Amino acid sequence: MNLFPNDFNANLTGFGGDPGKNREEHRRAIKRTPVILVHGNAAHSAHPKWGMETMKGFLKQSAAGYEDAEIWAMDYLGESNTNPDLNDPHKAHIVQFRTFVDRVRDYLGVERLDFIAHSLGCGMVNGYLRGLQANGQWDNADHKLGVVSTFVSLAGATYGLGPFAASEFRTGSDFERNSHGFDDVADDTPDGSNDVSMQQTPVPSWRQVTRLDSDNVNKIRYVAMTSINDFVDAQNRDTGRREGADVNKRFDLGGGIDGHEKIIKSQTVFDAFQGYLNKNPPMAPVIVNVDKDNGSYGAGLQIVVTVAPAAVAVDYVAERVAKRFNGGFIERSIAETQTGRLSNGQSVTLASDGEWEVAFRAAGAQDVQRVYGVNVTLPRVEILTDNTGPFHDSLDISASTTSGTLYHSSNRENWTVGSVMSINRATTVSFVAIDSDGVASPVVSRAFEKAPSWEDRQTATLTQHFIAGRLTVDQYVAMGLDLGFNAVITLYLIDGKWVINPTSAQAIRTMALPLQARGLRGAAAGSSGIAIVVDKPSGGAAKGFDVSITASSPAGGPVTVYYTEDGTDPSDKRNPKRGSFEARKIFAIRGDGHHCILCYAEDSARNGVFESFAWTIDQALSI
Repeated sequence: MNLFPNDFNANLTGFGGDPGKNREEHRRAIKRTPVILVHGNAAHSAHPKWGMETMKGFLKQSAAGYEDAEIWAMDYLGESNTNPDLNDPHKAHIVQFRTFVDRVRDYLGVERLDFIAHSLGCGMVNGYLRGLQANGQWDNADHKLGVVSTFVSLAGATYGLGPFAASEFRTGSDFERNSHGFDDVADDTPDGSNDVSMQQTPVPSWRQVTRLDSDNVNKIRYVAMTSINDFVDAQNRDTGRREGADVNKRFDLGGGIDGHEKIIKSQTVFDAFQGYLNKNPPMAPVIVNVDKDNGSYGAGLQIVVTVAPAAVAVDYVAERVAKRFNGGFIERSIAETQTGRLSNGQSVTLASDGEWEVAFRAAGAQDVQRVYGVNVTLPRVEILTDNTGPFHDSLDISASTTSGTLYHSSNRENWTVGSVMSINRATTVSFVAIDSDGVASPVVSRAFEKAPSWEDRQTATLTQHFIAGRLTVDQYVAMGLDLGFNAVITLYLIDGKWVINPTSAQAIRTMALPLQARGLRGAAAGSSGIAIVVDKPSGGAAKGFDVSITASSPAGGPVTVYYTEDGTDPSDKRNPKRGSFEARKIFAIRGDGHHCILCYAEDSARNGVFESFAWTIDQALSI
């Protein structure tokens, strides 16, 4: 897609602005802080699954009121791209990204921009903000703190994707570590809020303030939204947070790839962060008010309009309508239309009896929309289910009406008859009632957030899970034989037990191991020909003991074995926790709890072999 104004000098494809306007017309048209939409990996701006067109639709809804001139997006990975970029994509694309953003800012003639970013896009905005360079270095002198007004991060990997992820995505990589600092201060939100009490977060320790934070009215507003157990979160728990942000929130949107997509297509998520946008508009906002709220009135309804500043004109469109339900949609027919322009204090009169939908619009103002019953009674709808706290598992949302038939929807487009709607994920539920004469109520909506079904969740390697006591010896060895002892998995604590799947409470395998698995692990050489052997089988013991681990190669020469006892990777040369020995070493296994030695060795051709040995010491075993 390449949809930009003809006189915009775009260095990348994408969409943005109003193709029917030139630069000067754009500068006159923009009333809100312009928004840059930033897609994630394996995507482009209009990708059907990972693109940002749904988000653009949310911004253009009447409640938000953005115009095309105020919404921009680029294809920083290439037009029509669908391939994941795992080769240091942040530094590889930061120059083009920075050029595009700066050209939008110059074209519109504004100082500040809002950013809504998804997944990889969150890291791109962070790089732009802090001065990431094409060589991978962070030049804070090239920062853009004065450009960003609000930064909304949706399912980003702020803290990496775990210790075994590739390139910049690896937790602990130079990119990940350096992305949290600015001017030698550890701060994920430089120039953010300096008031800890105002930061909304489910985890108190995420509230942060440093000397870089500001009480200036032009400070940056940071918003971080996590999709619980989605593609990103499952690899590194809560990596989507941004410590020190104005708000950190978790949403249960289904998990996996589905949840990773839903976070950019959820009305509930959009509603949760919309109020943080447009805090630095290019000009003072225009405010339009009317003296009649939604409801039923007598004949000849008169509506008085006020506007500030008073010199601004207000246009209105009033339509007398009838509605009916047909095949999953609400059809709307127009019997009469009335339009006009009003000055401050003037009024419009709706003379004909019936249901009227009226929109009042002024340049620089949010639309004001009302539904009036003129000499007819509109149905009134009330959602009965409370949403003050998150729900568990599933929830039935019920509503009532004073007249007519109730219909419900999760997207305000597709409707189903009924006064009850069942949901099992975070959803904004809408109801409308229509009577036999086609008179309808205003649409009533309410957002519901889902709580995690688990009490705790931990993502780690199998070995780290075992050492932490979340796996038994039998479970650890059995899963290690299947997956590898460095495999990273997420376990969930439900009713005091650690399980694999939080939706079905799938138990971790506990079957008895075959004798050869319980016994001398490593007796069979790996693909390298190296054999690593222990003289005491994995299992349980009532007291401490010593074990001997021996390594040999087919050539009979000495073998260097690297090992760790804390569950970290012994093959990582930068791991400060790893030790080494030649050929043989005796280890003292002491103290109640779980103990593990993870070993790694290579032959001359750099073929490697992993072996893991595990024991549990429990004095109760002596009883």
